[in-house]
Amino acid sequence: MTRIPAWAPLAVAGVAALPLLTPSTYLHHVLVLWLLYALLALSLNVIIGYLGELSFGHAAFFGLGAYASAILTMQTGAPVWLGFVAAGLIAGLLGFAIGYVSLRIVGPQFAILTLGFGSIIYTVTNYWVDVTRGPMGINNIPPLWLPGVGAVTEARGFFYVALACLVGFAYACHALMASSTGRAFVIVRENAPLAASIGVDVFRTKLLGFVVATVAAGLAGGLWAHYLRVITPELMSLQYMAALVIMVIVGGRGTILGPVVGAAIYVILLEVLRAFGPLRLLVFAALLTLSVIFLPNGVVSMWARLRPARRGKPAAGDVPGGGGP
Repeated sequence: MTRIPAWAPLAVAGVAALPLLTPSTYLHHVLVLWLLYALLALSLNVIIGYLGELSFGHAAFFGLGAYASAILTMQTGAPVWLGFVAAGLIAGLLGFAIGYVSLRIVGPQFAILTLGFGSIIYTVTNYWVDVTRGPMGINNIPPLWLPGVGAVTEARGFFYVALACLVGFAYACHALMASSTGRAFVIVRENAPLAASIGVDVFRTKLLGFVVATVAAGLAGGLWAHYLRVITPELMSLQYMAALVIMVIVGGRGTILGPVVGAAIYVILLEVLRAFGPLRLLVFAALLTLSVIFLPNGVVSMWARLRPARRGKPAAGDVPGGGGP
């Protein structure tokens, strides 16, 4: 059985109590955005942090999941849960197709290729007006419906749905990295030729991680669509992609807590700096630059350094392959 860190249940309980501390629907909305971004960043972390590849097309799978769930539920009257299944399935199938082609390429060429695929998906969504309504987007998307609860239209109720999904995927990532498959991910990330020499199928390992990440991104897109109930092709734009990379890098790639913390930092700054408009992008760029220079292992590495220091041991971030919590 996979051992869960002792602090994890306390952290989840603390987060679950946050909506109860304030009656503000605005703050409830911000908390939901944080959890949805955290789920999406955690899915990208599988590619960047576990496989060691940089993908610039991940936002396309997020948007694809949102459109798949919205179109299916609105055009056919299918239940929302079936829309979620379609969101994850379609994003995963496209992820398999793109990964099968692009993962044979290594280095910057892989990142450029994923950027091209993401741009193609964005362009198709933007101009296929008969299906996606183009730049106008899709509105009046059915809300999430839960048995025994009914339609979940308030941010506070949706918060707990998003929290359950985030905790479930975080545990799945924890269990994955504790398994032999997760160890194969790490070996491939650190030294692919060495991994191949000991019998690890490098391409198959990378493809598995890529598909897992795209399925999770599609599910996050489905949640986003049925929460905000309006979507546009901008979900697949480079703006969202850049935001995801910032969350993963600033928080701490290769960790579970890192993308969650990075998403919190991003959402807080996004709201605090909203009055500055496009100028806030400069702040995000500076944040990413400073993080890469001074905290290459992310914000969570600060705790990993301080904790062993109190015990007189070297920090995890100071040894090769060391990570955060």
